[in-house]
Amino acid sequence: MSEDIYRRDREKEKARKMFDSSEARKVFENVLDHEALMSLIKLQERNVLNRIYGTVESGKESLVSLADSPERGRILLKIYMNRAGGFRDLERYLRGDRRFRNFKTDRRSVIREWCKKEFKNLKKAENVLNCPKAIAFQKNILVMEFMGRDFSAFPKLKQVEIENPDKALDVVLDDIRSLWSQEELVHGDLSEYNILVTDDEDLVWIDFSQGVHVSHPEAEDLLRRDVEHVVRYFSDQGAGADAQKAFESIISG
Repeated sequence: MSEDIYRRDREKEKARKMFDSSEARKVFENVLDHEALMSLIKLQERNVLNRIYGTVESGKESLVSLADSPERGRILLKIYMNRAGGFRDLERYLRGDRRFRNFKTDRRSVIREWCKKEFKNLKKAENVLNCPKAIAFQKNILVMEFMGRDFSAFPKLKQVEIENPDKALDVVLDDIRSLWSQEELVHGDLSEYNILVTDDEDLVWIDFSQGVHVSHPEAEDLLRRDVEHVVRYFSDQGAGADAQKAFESIISG
């Protein structure tokens, strides 16, 4: 027993050295369990990260933090909470996706699969549209490219006034179509809150955790919802489009 306690203390100390401040360290120690801290150590040993900064965003299901990588510079960590509620909803999305047919249904296993799912979704999405590049994952921790400058992420579409809403909507609908037809994937939660705008007004999609394969029984409903959300938003900005026609055009190929 004493040997286990000693080992855990050494592991905690190793994890502490990755944090850039005592404040950041306290946040992580209060929120993360031992398994997550061990996953951070594994990522450090894989040369994926070497420094962790404070929390950027914290929700019921995940914690997002900035970090540095020895090879890639500034990166983003998305840590899915092992004690998060609502994991049965996550299981529902997984079960309908043919890429995830055999997995254990306990909480930790479902959350690990959810993390792997977003990693795979990003890998597919980056082939056809602007999104963070997936770098690595370790159990319940996803590592991806940071979309921003220094310590500031690019603003969300909701926060930006787009100069040409019609053109921007056309780009988003083309990306939805490419993702559906070429990568057989639907984002599943697309809106003005999950699109960033770069300094050059390029649109960057984020948060692919709910994305599903087109064979998923809810795929078409999720596609319709994505189309309706973006058409409604850009219509409010002055663009002219019909959500039903856009949806039918994507479905028909």
